[in-house]
Amino acid sequence: MALVKPHGGRLVERRAKISESELKDLFVHKADETVVMDAEQIALGGFSPIEGFFCRNEMQGVVDSMRLESGVPWTLPITFNISEAEAENFSEKDTIVLAGGNGEAVALLHVEEKFGFDKNETVEKVYGTKSLEHPGVKRTFDAGNVFVGGKVDLIKRAESRFGGRELAPKETRTAFEQRGWSNVLGFHTRNAIHRSHEFVQMEGLKKSGCDGLFVHPVIGRKKSGDFTTPIIVESYRIMADKFYPKGKVVFSALSTFSRYGGPREAIFTALVRKNYGCSHFVVGRDHTGVRDFYGPFDSHKIFDGFDDLDVVPVKFDEVFYSKKTGEYGHAADVEEEHRLHISGTQIRKMLLEGKMPPAGAMRPEISKMIIERLEKGEEVFVE
Repeated sequence: MALVKPHGGRLVERRAKISESELKDLFVHKADETVVMDAEQIALGGFSPIEGFFCRNEMQGVVDSMRLESGVPWTLPITFNISEAEAENFSEKDTIVLAGGNGEAVALLHVEEKFGFDKNETVEKVYGTKSLEHPGVKRTFDAGNVFVGGKVDLIKRAESRFGGRELAPKETRTAFEQRGWSNVLGFHTRNAIHRSHEFVQMEGLKKSGCDGLFVHPVIGRKKSGDFTTPIIVESYRIMADKFYPKGKVVFSALSTFSRYGGPREAIFTALVRKNYGCSHFVVGRDHTGVRDFYGPFDSHKIFDGFDDLDVVPVKFDEVFYSKKTGEYGHAADVEEEHRLHISGTQIRKMLLEGKMPPAGAMRPEISKMIIERLEKGEEVFVE
């Protein structure tokens, strides 16, 4: 049995064919990391069937109906925004170079359209709020007012953020096929692994009947208090070396960033993992939410409005560690008086104080690693 087909039926691959001399004649825009990451994912197929940054009609369709012009489901706008002054540097139908922070050319953008768009309408429909306390809303209003749409071709992937662990969709699909997997469970995260995550992963494998688990943390910009990327990667290395069932887990970092889009981002994260080869995807309580902007099950309910995603959500309610049994379970299975109540904020505080969180919250081997990194003066949490 074959792996699930990419979203839209075809894995996008867009590579630039251009000489050094031709590059020198093009306008270069020094893009921030989020633009570079989106350009990479577009060109490598992570955002299939999208082939470029949205033009006006594509933008309107996704904002209004959560579908592309082709009718294929897609829930979040993928945009490139610049200021009016920056937009004066090139015209529609020009090709420009998107460069990374080091000035190295990363991608070509074939400009099709420069346009304005109602940001109030966008944030209200996409994020469900206009509050600048929402990081996605703030990012939208902080970005330039000129939207630039057009297809993207990759010149060169940005330098690996940690040792080449960011596999492309084609590579993960090959890895799954080599293992003989056809049904794969995807897991999205932006933090080091807690025991509750581990329970959801293993229970999800059992519940879905999948051949294997694909752990795929995002490594781009996060909010204050989240774990830094090196800590996330190391926590999962420990899991792979000591605790995961052998031959059942593939790990790769995902070069994108958290958009904190709640229900819409839950669909988005599932579709991206579908492109990487996942037939099933874990959707937790308040998946990709932030603060109290979304209800705890809004990210579950949104899947019920689509019958053509071709990726199966594996939904989880809140889970608890039972001090009585020493095991994790669903809320209905763990009596209130026996539940271990400890938040991510409390775990962070304990680690910063050099204290080991309860083993039911985080594996001691991982807690020890984090405390040792803190003692060495390494950055463990995003400021």
